Amino acid sequence: MKKLVLSFISFTILSHFTLGQGRLSYYTPTHYHGIFSQEITSARASGMGHTYLTLDGIDNALYNPASIGLTKAKISTHLNYARGGQVRTNSHFPFLGITYRINDKLNLGFSAFRWIDNNTIWTTDIGGSNIPVEKREQTMLSATGAYELIDDLYLGASAVYLYEEGVPGHITSKDFIVNIGALYEKEVDWIKEDKLKDQKFRAAASLINAGMDNQTEQTYEDLLNYRSMIIFLSAGASYHFSIPLANNLVEGKAFFDQTSRQVDLGIHLQYRDEIPGKDPYNEQGYNSALGAGAEAWFFNTIAIRMGYYFEKRPKDIRSEGGAWVSTDRKGFTWGYGARLPLHQWTEGQVPFNAEVNLVTGSIINELRKDFSHRSPIGENNFLFAMGVNLQWVK
Repeated sequence: MKKLVLSFISFTILSHFTLGQGRLSYYTPTHYHGIFSQEITSARASGMGHTYLTLDGIDNALYNPASIGLTKAKISTHLNYARGGQVRTNSHFPFLGITYRINDKLNLGFSAFRWIDNNTIWTTDIGGSNIPVEKREQTMLSATGAYELIDDLYLGASAVYLYEEGVPGHITSKDFIVNIGALYEKEVDWIKEDKLKDQKFRAAASLINAGMDNQTEQTYEDLLNYRSMIIFLSAGASYHFSIPLANNLVEGKAFFDQTSRQVDLGIHLQYRDEIPGKDPYNEQGYNSALGAGAEAWFFNTIAIRMGYYFEKRPKDIRSEGGAWVSTDRKGFTWGYGARLPLHQWTEGQVPFNAEVNLVTGSIINELRKDFSHRSPIGENNFLFAMGVNLQWVK
């Protein structure tokens, strides 16, 4: 009799845990989570706590369209690739962007960003049906313009087309949104120190999905779901300055820029908040994020970076029952890079100079540690990201 009672109790506890586990869910802040909440389009910003708002270049234009206003080259091309994920462990993030400067005031850019997840443990859920898939993709196509309204004040806007292939070969969602942003740069003299040169301050703000429509449709054959779309409001600032270095450290070494005898430092800080839209719809509730990062360029050639990122997420209980398996996303980041004056090295044979940025380190944590995750979730904690920026020389 005692053995029977113990067996019944054990079975009840196990059944309760199994059913409870079935109601658990991994947090996805938007239907287009692969595009907006996994890895970003800039390896440089990724190494600095995702502080992309005050950085220049087409690789940051998805988050602040005004960023291409700081790109002075007639033509620039940026390629970025990232791989890694704790929940979507086999995720890939290719990005390609190009800018073309029309005149001293106006710069235009075009880009494509894709999230590809090859993982058979996930299904696409539409209208109550779970569809097994071997691959899932989300794509962003964007046209961006930035204009210098007054000296050093840049305004930008992007027209963005998003679509998802939740079932291979079928577009299950498609949306059009508009992003807007502003960036201001000013020379300052805040620290009265002779050795500090070229002090600059930047302030930036952006609104992703300025149409404020936070709802999208997901369809497949006769199935229909209404999903959430993010609306992100961001603000940030950065401070830059230079410190002279002894030139004999690199004298005679052809790799380094012999004309630059300084280290250029930048400190970046930004805050992002998800805000409600005009439709009373949101699947997970609203979240906010804070990023801080620092960057040092030595002799205008070698860069090292570090940062910290914190993203607030819903806690434990979901409105429809069960609990979140993911937690607040937080952790330190780091990266490094190099500038390569290829045009100079080849005596003009190569028509561009290059900048290469890398991240090779731990993925920012987003998983609850008090839960045993199904394999392969949580087994891949390594992030690889590489960005190659080509500045074309006239």
